Amino acid sequence: MNVLVTGAGALLGQGIIRSLNQMNDLELKIHTCDPNFRSSGHFIGDHAHHIPFANHADYLSKLKEIIQKNDIKIVFVGTDTELPLISMQQDKIEKEFGVKIVVANEKVIEIANDKWKTAEFLKNNGFPYPYSVLSSDKKGVDELKEKDAFPYFAKPVDGARSKGIVKVENQDILNDITASPNNLVIQEYITDEEGEYTSGCLVLGGEVKAVVTLKRDLRDGNTYRAFYEKLFGKYDKFISDVAIKLGVDGPCNFQFRIRNGEPVIFEINARFSGTTPLRGFFGFNEVAATVNFYSGKKETIEKPELREGEVLRVWADLFVPKSEIHRFEESQEVKSPESTYYPFKR
Repeated sequence: MNVLVTGAGALLGQGIIRSLNQMNDLELKIHTCDPNFRSSGHFIGDHAHHIPFANHADYLSKLKEIIQKNDIKIVFVGTDTELPLISMQQDKIEKEFGVKIVVANEKVIEIANDKWKTAEFLKNNGFPYPYSVLSSDKKGVDELKEKDAFPYFAKPVDGARSKGIVKVENQDILNDITASPNNLVIQEYITDEEGEYTSGCLVLGGEVKAVVTLKRDLRDGNTYRAFYEKLFGKYDKFISDVAIKLGVDGPCNFQFRIRNGEPVIFEINARFSGTTPLRGFFGFNEVAATVNFYSGKKETIEKPELREGEVLRVWADLFVPKSEIHRFEESQEVKSPESTYYPFKR
């Protein structure tokens, strides 16, 4: 069976490819696509394709060409920028080519991609939420100050991986943020004294198949250490309830901290996440479960038995011959791309 992973150069796309490569019980051909010939994900798959950026006029036509030409059965979306566009075209592409695209619906993506809308969704549906105001809302900012003392967090409503976050520690910083129009939302500061968590929730056929919650340590906005203990299962029902209310179908990632003993979600990603392959190490490969479900191999997915432990992330490297890059650039696609993987131990 042929599957396609977009965004082969992104951490998300590479994580999906790694998860697919862990499958031993199903014959898969992993196709990859990305605008950069040197994206490392190309060289851990089976067939690499060049594709324009998602905002290019030819992006969709090229994606359809790859799907049709290679009889792709399942498409995994590996970058945030592609999500809205592919979601809008999902039904049309699926009907035209008989393919399954693993992507959330437009409403879910719209809420997840906007931190203000995320907080409003949680608030309006009775879930714990981070008290939030738009930087342009002078009255709201004053009410935030009355409710909570400094510090606060100011974040781009559409930000990711901690980019653009400002810790608002005093009035001078707050004045700078509110002085001119911007796309910032100002939120209460929820400490990480009890840790920061990332939950992967998989919903298939309208049913939550699994929730795997990890505690994590961040560096440059990405998880570089992840921990699992069985007691984290106490958050499963809460995450499941949020996912169903949101209307999730497929994978979804929820990030939260603890306030007064209860989890408070501050970010939702309507997709797999950078920690997706790590969940496989603890005992649940959510990408494999998705393939098995949509291929009809395993419609019943049993609750995973997870093992306690820690994942410590390290750098590893691929060597790609110059001739292989040139071959890719000349043909725009390459079967069985050649590379040598150099782990820390051989």
